[in-house]
Amino acid sequence: MNDDTGVAELLKDSANDFLAGNHEPARLRGWIGRVRPLERRLWQGMADLGWTSVMLPEPLGGSGLGLREACALAEVMGERLLAEPFVACCVMPSVLLEAAYSNGAANGVEQLAGWLQSAERPLALAWQEEAGKLELSQPSCRIENGVLSGSKQFVLGCESDSVLLVSAQLGGQLALVAVAADAPGVSIEAFAAGIGTQAHVHFLQAPLLFAEPLLLGAEAETALRQALAAGRVALSAELAGQAAACLRQTIDYVSQRVQFGRPLGAFQTVQHRCVDLHIEISLAKAAWRHALDCHEGAPLSAETQAAISAAKARCGTAALITGKQAVQLHGAMGFAEEVDIGLYLRSALFGAAWLGSVEAHRRAFAAVYPALRQEQLARGDHLDVEFSLSSDPREWSDEEFRLRLRRWLEAYYPKHLKQNDRRPFLRLRGDDLCNWLRLLDDHGWRAPAWPREYGGMGISFSKQWIYQQEMERAGVGRIIDNGETQLGPTLIKWGTDEQRAYYLPRILRCEDVWCQGYSEPGAGSDLASLRTQAVREGDEFVVSGQKIWSTHATDCTHIFTLVRTGKFEKKQQGISFLLIDLNAPGVSIRPIANIAGENEFCEVFFDAVRVPAENLVGELHQGWSVAKALLGHERIWLGSSAMAGSALDLAERLVTQLQLSSDRGVLDRLAGLQADLHDYRLLYAQLCDHIALEGVEPGAEASVLKVYVSELLQRITEFNLEVSGEYGGIVGDVQVGDLHTDLHWPLMMSRPVTIYAGANEIQRDILAKAVLNLPNAPRG
Repeated sequence: MNDDTGVAELLKDSANDFLAGNHEPARLRGWIGRVRPLERRLWQGMADLGWTSVMLPEPLGGSGLGLREACALAEVMGERLLAEPFVACCVMPSVLLEAAYSNGAANGVEQLAGWLQSAERPLALAWQEEAGKLELSQPSCRIENGVLSGSKQFVLGCESDSVLLVSAQLGGQLALVAVAADAPGVSIEAFAAGIGTQAHVHFLQAPLLFAEPLLLGAEAETALRQALAAGRVALSAELAGQAAACLRQTIDYVSQRVQFGRPLGAFQTVQHRCVDLHIEISLAKAAWRHALDCHEGAPLSAETQAAISAAKARCGTAALITGKQAVQLHGAMGFAEEVDIGLYLRSALFGAAWLGSVEAHRRAFAAVYPALRQEQLARGDHLDVEFSLSSDPREWSDEEFRLRLRRWLEAYYPKHLKQNDRRPFLRLRGDDLCNWLRLLDDHGWRAPAWPREYGGMGISFSKQWIYQQEMERAGVGRIIDNGETQLGPTLIKWGTDEQRAYYLPRILRCEDVWCQGYSEPGAGSDLASLRTQAVREGDEFVVSGQKIWSTHATDCTHIFTLVRTGKFEKKQQGISFLLIDLNAPGVSIRPIANIAGENEFCEVFFDAVRVPAENLVGELHQGWSVAKALLGHERIWLGSSAMAGSALDLAERLVTQLQLSSDRGVLDRLAGLQADLHDYRLLYAQLCDHIALEGVEPGAEASVLKVYVSELLQRITEFNLEVSGEYGGIVGDVQVGDLHTDLHWPLMMSRPVTIYAGANEIQRDILAKAVLNLPNAPRG
């Protein structure tokens, strides 16, 4: 996704300036259940700024811009809660007029374009003939002897002086014709919808505005489909903008409203609700931007249509959830018409339903998702590509990089270590892990994110994302390599030249295998309360204390750990970051069996362990800054969708093997999970791409990734057990049709993911403070 720059950014600034001075949502109050006409002064102002014709070609008097610029405007209109039908009366008609102009239809096109550009007469598309329709079908409206008869439903922007662009049958072909709303034989049944007005329109031998159709046959069908696609993308942007503004107003309110002696926003329950809304809005923004990117490449491809349906469903959901929660968080004031929050909810109810409901679009997405996923994964399989790394991978195209890595994995990844249905996210451990990592290093495929000068691949984030996708596709076992993903980036930023020169090559060769030593029995998510002491004696630190939940410590040779080296007013001060050899005298390790029956976690005890002072990373007492940077990298790594993807693959196979493919309830639940994973992958890629492009350390926003994907993984594994009926109660291997699996193990292995690396409740606290700027609870 390209960032909003250039013209789109200027348009957003212009829209904010104009609407701030000419429109307040308060003007929409008092219209509940009443037909609200188009506000002509505002509409004329929009035309004067070029908004009504932003997508019209220049030869037709328009700005000649594209859907990206229209979405920039739509997003701001959503934020400002503009009720005027920009998407319906500007975006979709512009697509149709451009198509008619491109196909050589001179009759009436310039006249219609002039009305659109000048705001003299609104244009409105009338295509739908029954509720619940997503796609075009042969219309029942007919043109015979030059007049139109039939009905259209849910027409937006239908005023007495509007011009209706109507889909109809003409001689057995689909036609697009223009009809004046005030023509004889046209009757309009208007009704309030959201914060605006819709109408059912009936035609009884109504005359056409021009002698010939604007478009006919295949050209009409293509243009109408393109108009609907563009409208849905722009509407998604508008809904996402609505949700974002609604949340901002809610945060402002709960930050100022005092109850029980403190702001409502200081209560953890309120904060966590706001964080969850922020996550939902982040997903919505990622979804519509991806749909826009796809639309610009191939507007009517199956992949684009799936992306648009996913975006419309996600953005509709985000607007609805935010509107409902905002009413609740405003308390009694949320139920009063004298504030704006009810307007956001009414607008969301309309926008989520118009041009296809959330459920309808989610089903449309799910109908093609598995095939598209397989197609994406299989792209290039037929090509003959060498997998040698004799040249610099940074110089390859992304597609060449994908294919070379795929061929290498096919040739070198041990088949007996492939993930399978029985262990859908099994981890590599011990010799299996080290041998695999050394093989990657031998062939130049190790440490994709590390700079080349430190032995890594130094590839772009787009290639790093491909790297993850291809590892997942090849069934590579889940890798916990704290040396590469956490310590390496930390040493590259904070370490001395000597530390980098010594440790980084040893990490790559698995001569040193690292675990993390952060949590303690009294300092889990409250990490700053740690008590493990490190006392300086000459050229050494003497370390005494205990760490817990150190994953796979029994497989490791070293531990990077936080220790207390001093006492200061703030407990985050006086903490230092040390590297400790687990074979040093005084170190002992006790495995802890988890609820899945594995020795995954460990306690590590330090009894007067002597550690060279040169093993201090960063400045003395400044380990908290080092730790925060490392945790950012950890949350990016934990944000990988690989485990959730494997669990979802199992879910899809279970539905087939259990013969549930005709169970609408099960399929709708599965569709929701498929859409959630799809949208999350977009958010993950866009957030990480931003970090890479800006060259910044992962910040608090990375907590969004850990929170969402860990809870999604749990929801998927729970779904798998629930749909499996009696099979879900079996502990161990189970045969479900042709599927040999273990349903109990993945569910149990998914439970701690919301706890380790900072419990999700703590992550929500972090997001509430650092991202949403919600108030702290008063002391004392």
